[in-house]
Amino acid sequence: MITLLVEENNPLTPNFYSSLISSLQFHKLKCPCGHSGGLSVHGYYNRYIKTPEGKLCFRICRVVCESCGKTHALLLSSMVPYSQVSLQDHVDAIQALESDTPTSHVLNSCPSLDESSLRYIIRKYLLHWNQRLLSHSISLHAGVLLSKLSFAHYSRQFMQVKSTLNSLFVDTT
Repeated sequence: MITLLVEENNPLTPNFYSSLISSLQFHKLKCPCGHSGGLSVHGYYNRYIKTPEGKLCFRICRVVCESCGKTHALLLSSMVPYSQVSLQDHVDAIQALESDTPTSHVLNSCPSLDESSLRYIIRKYLLHWNQRLLSHSISLHAGVLLSKLSFAHYSRQFMQVKSTLNSLFVDTT
């Protein structure tokens, strides 16, 4: 998969995703295998993200590499791979944990989360990410830098649990 770095003030909406993909210069994308300039659109699939407004359906673009033959999804840095919860909601839930905020406050401030999702996020954070952040002094308050540092140190998006190859593309404009 390839993660497209976007500023945190950009909305996590299907329209924003579609407009970013339509303006993307595919020849600049680099495949996780290391090959550049050989990615072309392979197809699309639907993916849902929970938001306060309800579940939003994104038409995720897949690209295929002419060098390695593998396909890769193009995700925004505000998405967590294999999760229906946005990166910001993950961070909000973890910050609440770190500040000993009661669960009810977290659920009220993040209406897209339910108790089960919240427990899952906390469990995965404690199991996979807590020590990683501490070992590199990475702050949850880092915003876009959190994604950049996660890729720099671990070659994956923050809170990405599966070790699927993922590369960060920073030149989305």
